[in-house]
Amino acid sequence: MWYWHNGQLTERDNVNISVEDHGFLYGMGLFETFRTYHAIPFLFDAHWERLMRSLDELWIDFPYTKKEIEMAIQHLCRQNESPDLYIRLNVSAGVAPLGLYAGRYETPNVTLIAKPLSSEVVPQEKRVEPIPFPRSRPEAAFRLKSHHYMNNILGKRALQDPDAEGLFADEQGCVVEGLVSNIFWIGSDNVLYTTPLSSGALAGVTRQWLIDCFSVVERSVTFDELNDAKEIWMTNSIQQVAPVTHYGNLRYPGKDGERFKEVWAELVRSIG
Repeated sequence: MWYWHNGQLTERDNVNISVEDHGFLYGMGLFETFRTYHAIPFLFDAHWERLMRSLDELWIDFPYTKKEIEMAIQHLCRQNESPDLYIRLNVSAGVAPLGLYAGRYETPNVTLIAKPLSSEVVPQEKRVEPIPFPRSRPEAAFRLKSHHYMNNILGKRALQDPDAEGLFADEQGCVVEGLVSNIFWIGSDNVLYTTPLSSGALAGVTRQWLIDCFSVVERSVTFDELNDAKEIWMTNSIQQVAPVTHYGNLRYPGKDGERFKEVWAELVRSIG
Protein backbone atom coordinates (compact mmCIF):
# COMPACT_ATOMS: atom_id res chain seq x y z
CA MET A 1 0.00 0.00 0.00
CA TRP A 2 0.97 3.59 -0.61
CA TYR A 3 0.60 6.19 2.14
CA TRP A 4 0.89 9.97 2.01
CA HIS A 5 3.38 11.32 4.55
CA ASN A 6 4.39 14.95 5.08
CA GLY A 7 3.42 15.97 1.56
CA GLN A 8 4.69 12.94 -0.36
CA LEU A 9 3.23 9.67 -1.61
CA THR A 10 5.35 6.98 0.03
CA GLU A 11 5.29 3.21 0.20
CA ARG A 12 4.18 2.06 3.63
CA ASP A 13 7.53 0.55 4.65
CA ASN A 14 9.28 3.88 4.00
CA VAL A 15 7.20 5.93 6.45
CA ASN A 16 9.17 6.81 9.59
CA ILE A 17 8.61 9.09 12.59
CA SER A 18 11.25 10.07 15.16
CA VAL A 19 11.17 8.42 18.59
CA GLU A 20 11.32 11.99 19.95
CA ASP A 21 7.96 12.84 18.41
CA HIS A 22 5.61 13.82 21.23
CA GLY A 23 2.81 11.81 19.66
CA PHE A 24 4.92 8.76 20.48
CA LEU A 25 6.31 9.94 23.81
CA TYR A 26 3.26 11.62 25.34
CA GLY A 27 0.25 10.77 23.19
CA MET A 28 0.07 14.29 21.74
CA GLY A 29 -1.61 13.38 18.50
CA LEU A 30 -4.99 13.34 16.79
CA PHE A 31 -6.60 11.48 13.93
CA GLU A 32 -9.68 11.33 11.78
CA THR A 33 -10.86 8.07 10.28
CA PHE A 34 -13.14 8.15 7.25
CA ARG A 35 -13.75 6.30 4.04
CA THR A 36 -13.96 7.22 0.38
CA TYR A 37 -16.74 6.28 -1.99
CA HIS A 38 -15.65 6.58 -5.64
CA ALA A 39 -12.51 8.44 -4.44
CA ILE A 40 -14.60 11.05 -2.56
CA PRO A 41 -14.18 11.21 1.26
CA PHE A 42 -17.63 10.94 2.84
CA LEU A 43 -18.67 13.80 5.16
CA PHE A 44 -15.16 15.22 4.92
CA ASP A 45 -16.17 18.78 5.84
CA ALA A 46 -17.32 17.57 9.27
CA HIS A 47 -14.12 15.56 9.79
CA TRP A 48 -12.04 18.61 8.86
CA GLU A 49 -13.91 20.91 11.24
CA ARG A 50 -13.53 18.47 14.15
CA LEU A 51 -9.81 18.03 13.44
CA MET A 52 -9.18 21.80 13.30
CA ARG A 53 -11.02 22.33 16.59
CA SER A 54 -9.05 19.53 18.25
CA LEU A 55 -5.71 20.79 16.91
CA ASP A 56 -6.45 24.19 18.43
CA GLU A 57 -7.12 22.49 21.76
CA LEU A 58 -3.69 20.78 21.72
CA TRP A 59 -1.77 23.75 20.25
CA ILE A 60 -0.72 21.78 17.18
CA ASP A 61 -0.27 23.78 13.98
CA PHE A 62 -1.43 22.17 10.73
CA PRO A 63 0.79 22.82 7.69
CA TYR A 64 -1.71 21.99 4.93
CA THR A 65 -4.94 23.46 3.61
CA LYS A 66 -8.15 21.50 3.32
CA LYS A 67 -7.78 21.58 -0.47
CA GLU A 68 -4.27 20.13 -0.26
CA ILE A 69 -5.47 17.22 1.89
CA GLU A 70 -8.40 16.57 -0.46
CA MET A 71 -5.97 16.47 -3.39
CA ALA A 72 -3.71 14.11 -1.42
CA ILE A 73 -6.67 11.77 -0.89
CA GLN A 74 -7.31 11.76 -4.64
CA HIS A 75 -3.65 10.95 -5.34
CA LEU A 76 -3.76 8.17 -2.74
CA CYS A 77 -6.80 6.55 -4.37
CA ARG A 78 -5.17 6.67 -7.79
CA GLN A 79 -1.79 5.39 -6.58
CA ASN A 80 -3.42 2.48 -4.76
CA GLU A 81 -5.75 1.85 -7.72
CA SER A 82 -8.70 1.83 -5.33
CA PRO A 83 -11.49 4.44 -5.26
CA ASP A 84 -12.84 2.97 -2.01
CA LEU A 85 -10.38 3.35 0.84
CA TYR A 86 -10.28 3.34 4.62
CA ILE A 87 -8.20 6.41 5.47
CA ARG A 88 -6.73 7.54 8.77
CA LEU A 89 -5.58 11.16 8.65
CA ASN A 90 -3.04 11.12 11.48
CA VAL A 91 -1.40 14.16 13.03
CA SER A 92 1.44 13.45 15.45
CA ALA A 93 2.66 16.55 17.29
CA GLY A 94 6.28 16.34 16.16
CA VAL A 95 9.67 16.60 17.81
CA ALA A 96 9.96 18.92 20.82
CA PRO A 97 12.17 19.10 23.94
CA LEU A 98 12.02 16.04 26.15
CA GLY A 99 9.64 16.57 29.07
CA LEU A 100 6.25 18.22 29.50
CA TYR A 101 6.39 20.76 26.69
CA ALA A 102 4.16 23.82 27.18
CA GLY A 103 4.66 25.47 23.79
CA ARG A 104 3.04 25.14 20.37
CA TYR A 105 3.88 22.23 18.08
CA GLU A 106 4.81 23.89 14.79
CA THR A 107 6.06 20.91 12.71
CA PRO A 108 3.78 17.91 13.17
CA ASN A 109 4.04 14.70 11.21
CA VAL A 110 0.97 14.34 9.00
CA THR A 111 0.17 10.96 7.47
CA LEU A 112 -2.66 9.52 5.42
CA ILE A 113 -2.75 5.80 6.22
CA ALA A 114 -4.88 3.71 3.86
CA LYS A 115 -6.27 0.27 3.26
CA PRO A 116 -8.77 -0.92 0.61
CA LEU A 117 -12.47 -1.39 1.30
CA SER A 118 -15.24 -3.07 -0.63
CA SER A 119 -17.23 -0.75 -2.88
CA GLU A 120 -20.40 -2.54 -1.81
CA VAL A 121 -22.61 -0.39 0.42
CA VAL A 122 -24.27 -2.90 2.73
CA PRO A 123 -25.10 -2.73 6.46
CA GLN A 124 -22.77 -4.57 8.82
CA GLU A 125 -24.64 -6.05 11.77
CA LYS A 126 -23.08 -6.10 15.23
CA ARG A 127 -23.31 -7.85 18.56
CA VAL A 128 -22.70 -5.67 21.61
CA GLU A 129 -21.88 -6.35 25.24
CA PRO A 130 -21.12 -4.17 28.30
CA ILE A 131 -17.53 -3.49 29.30
CA PRO A 132 -17.00 -4.22 33.03
CA PHE A 133 -15.15 -0.99 33.89
CA PRO A 134 -15.89 2.69 33.20
CA ARG A 135 -15.02 4.91 30.27
CA SER A 136 -12.09 7.22 30.88
CA ARG A 137 -13.00 10.88 31.16
CA PRO A 138 -12.12 13.20 28.22
CA GLU A 139 -8.60 14.60 28.25
CA ALA A 140 -9.82 18.13 27.43
CA ALA A 141 -13.06 20.10 27.63
CA PHE A 142 -14.48 17.62 25.10
CA ARG A 143 -13.61 14.13 23.90
CA LEU A 144 -10.67 14.28 21.49
CA LYS A 145 -10.08 11.69 18.81
CA SER A 146 -6.56 11.38 20.11
CA HIS A 147 -3.76 8.85 20.44
CA HIS A 148 -4.97 7.96 23.96
CA TYR A 149 -6.53 4.53 23.34
CA MET A 150 -5.42 2.47 26.34
CA ASN A 151 -8.95 2.51 27.81
CA ASN A 152 -10.33 1.22 24.50
CA ILE A 153 -7.73 -1.52 24.14
CA LEU A 154 -8.28 -2.77 27.69
CA GLY A 155 -12.03 -2.69 27.00
CA LYS A 156 -11.53 -4.79 23.88
CA ARG A 157 -9.53 -7.35 25.87
CA ALA A 158 -12.29 -7.60 28.47
CA LEU A 159 -14.96 -8.74 25.99
CA GLN A 160 -16.30 -12.27 26.37
CA ASP A 161 -17.17 -12.24 22.67
CA PRO A 162 -14.02 -10.95 20.90
CA ASP A 163 -16.03 -10.07 17.79
CA ALA A 164 -18.57 -7.96 19.67
CA GLU A 165 -18.60 -4.18 20.03
CA GLY A 166 -18.03 -3.19 23.65
CA LEU A 167 -20.23 -0.63 25.39
CA PHE A 168 -18.70 1.73 27.93
CA ALA A 169 -20.62 3.29 30.82
CA ASP A 170 -19.45 6.03 33.18
CA GLU A 171 -18.80 5.70 36.91
CA GLN A 172 -22.53 6.15 37.61
CA GLY A 173 -23.55 3.33 35.25
CA CYS A 174 -24.84 5.49 32.38
CA VAL A 175 -23.84 4.34 28.90
CA VAL A 176 -21.35 6.64 27.15
CA GLU A 177 -20.41 5.05 23.80
CA GLY A 178 -18.95 1.98 22.16
CA LEU A 179 -15.30 1.07 21.76
CA VAL A 180 -15.17 2.73 18.33
CA SER A 181 -18.70 4.06 17.90
CA ASN A 182 -21.60 6.11 19.18
CA ILE A 183 -24.84 4.45 20.21
CA PHE A 184 -28.45 5.08 19.10
CA TRP A 185 -31.57 3.24 20.15
CA ILE A 186 -35.31 3.22 19.56
CA GLY A 187 -37.11 3.36 22.90
CA SER A 188 -40.37 1.67 23.82
CA ASP A 189 -41.99 5.05 23.03
CA ASN A 190 -40.68 4.82 19.42
CA VAL A 191 -38.38 7.82 19.97
CA LEU A 192 -34.84 7.73 18.53
CA TYR A 193 -32.26 8.42 21.25
CA THR A 194 -28.50 8.85 21.62
CA THR A 195 -26.30 9.56 24.62
CA PRO A 196 -25.39 13.24 25.23
CA LEU A 197 -21.90 14.59 24.64
CA SER A 198 -21.89 15.67 28.29
CA SER A 199 -21.51 11.94 29.10
CA GLY A 200 -18.00 12.10 27.63
CA ALA A 201 -18.94 10.58 24.27
CA LEU A 202 -17.04 11.57 21.13
CA ALA A 203 -18.82 14.04 18.87
CA GLY A 204 -18.97 11.46 16.08
CA VAL A 205 -19.37 12.64 12.49
CA THR A 206 -21.92 9.96 11.61
CA ARG A 207 -23.64 10.67 14.94
CA GLN A 208 -24.08 14.30 13.88
CA TRP A 209 -25.27 13.27 10.40
CA LEU A 210 -28.04 11.22 12.01
CA ILE A 211 -29.01 14.10 14.30
CA ASP A 212 -29.13 16.47 11.32
CA CYS A 213 -31.25 14.13 9.20
CA PHE A 214 -33.67 12.70 11.77
CA SER A 215 -35.40 13.67 14.99
CA VAL A 216 -33.07 12.51 17.79
CA VAL A 217 -33.33 13.06 21.54
CA GLU A 218 -30.19 13.05 23.69
CA ARG A 219 -30.63 11.29 27.03
CA SER A 220 -28.81 9.10 29.49
CA VAL A 221 -29.46 5.37 29.59
CA THR A 222 -28.24 2.48 31.73
CA PHE A 223 -27.30 -0.98 30.54
CA ASP A 224 -30.53 -2.35 32.03
CA GLU A 225 -32.68 0.30 30.36
CA LEU A 226 -31.28 -0.72 26.97
CA ASN A 227 -33.03 -4.06 27.47
CA ASP A 228 -36.30 -2.32 26.57
CA ALA A 229 -35.01 -0.84 23.31
CA LYS A 230 -36.76 -1.88 20.10
CA GLU A 231 -33.66 -1.32 17.96
CA ILE A 232 -30.03 -0.47 18.74
CA TRP A 233 -27.52 0.94 16.25
CA MET A 234 -23.82 1.76 16.49
CA THR A 235 -22.39 4.53 14.31
CA ASN A 236 -18.90 5.31 13.06
CA SER A 237 -17.33 6.68 9.91
CA ILE A 238 -16.35 3.37 8.33
CA GLN A 239 -19.44 1.21 8.90
CA GLN A 240 -21.68 4.32 9.08
CA VAL A 241 -24.74 2.86 10.82
CA ALA A 242 -24.34 -0.71 12.11
CA PRO A 243 -27.57 -2.35 13.34
CA VAL A 244 -27.34 -4.52 16.43
CA THR A 245 -28.58 -8.13 16.41
CA HIS A 246 -27.61 -9.15 19.95
CA TYR A 247 -27.18 -7.29 23.22
CA GLY A 248 -26.27 -9.65 25.99
CA ASN A 249 -28.80 -12.49 25.82
CA LEU A 250 -31.36 -10.38 23.95
CA ARG A 251 -31.97 -10.38 20.22
CA TYR A 252 -32.69 -7.29 18.15
CA PRO A 253 -33.89 -6.95 14.54
CA GLY A 254 -30.56 -5.76 13.10
CA LYS A 255 -30.83 -4.72 9.47
CA ASP A 256 -34.48 -5.83 9.43
CA GLY A 257 -35.47 -3.08 11.88
CA GLU A 258 -38.09 -0.78 10.36
CA ARG A 259 -36.47 2.44 11.56
CA PHE A 260 -33.03 1.22 10.53
CA LYS A 261 -34.25 0.62 6.98
CA GLU A 262 -35.40 4.23 6.82
CA VAL A 263 -32.03 5.53 8.02
CA TRP A 264 -30.05 3.25 5.73
CA ALA A 265 -32.03 4.35 2.69
CA GLU A 266 -31.23 7.99 3.49
CA LEU A 267 -27.56 7.13 3.98
CA VAL A 268 -27.36 5.45 0.57
CA ARG A 269 -28.97 8.52 -1.00
CA SER A 270 -26.40 10.74 0.71
CA ILE A 271 -23.52 8.64 -0.56
CA GLY A 272 -24.90 8.89 -4.08
